[in-house]
Amino acid sequence: MAHYGAVPYPMPQLAFSTPQPSYPQHHPQQQASQYYGSYNTYYSNNVFTVNAWQAYQFNHPSDLQMLFTQEMQKNPENAARQALQAEDLMNVLNNTPSIRNFYKSISLQTSQDGFMQWNEFLELQQCLVAWYQVFCQHDFDRSGFIDATELIRVIRHLFGYQIQPQTLETILKRYSRVVPPNSRCIIAFDDFVTLSVRLRAYTDAFRKRDCLTHGGAEAGNCSFGYDDFLRCVLCL
Repeated sequence: MAHYGAVPYPMPQLAFSTPQPSYPQHHPQQQASQYYGSYNTYYSNNVFTVNAWQAYQFNHPSDLQMLFTQEMQKNPENAARQALQAEDLMNVLNNTPSIRNFYKSISLQTSQDGFMQWNEFLELQQCLVAWYQVFCQHDFDRSGFIDATELIRVIRHLFGYQIQPQTLETILKRYSRVVPPNSRCIIAFDDFVTLSVRLRAYTDAFRKRDCLTHGGAEAGNCSFGYDDFLRCVLCL
């Protein structure tokens, strides 16, 4: 994943003076699970009540959709599908100053067909705002990084994923970097967002296959053929 530098601090804190209406979520709501944890409770309580357009200091909810529509109409293929592709999505995020202030680079998922429609785009913006708030709350020295211990606390206790220590160690090896003094293990905001996106997508995909394998019940395991596994992972 490319890095374009640390998140600039100080960054504007989000203050909403009026109650925020909730938006419909693209991902279906799932109950807490003994196998997968309560991660969807976090999203329901903290993400799907966010007004992304307010966080980005737009004047009206339609301003965000206007950005989406303007970018979509640049490509006839996108317009026909009423969706954006990955490059178009990055153009919107990187070329809109009020959105760009939240991050420097991001790796994002789209639908399995490679396109992100408006409801997915809106949900992504809500997630970005919520993740930004979480990151700032745990970036105590405003360096643009959080410690590995804080990341583990966020994953297990705030997000609510049921993840074993060995898996957490793998996550740290993949998404953190070791710096002096004392070999401190830290995570940048762009890696934090990438991890948050993938962890949710992987868990949802595996959980769905688990239910299909066991007739609608969860058992914490499922079966994949080789090609089936590749299609599932490579589209996330």
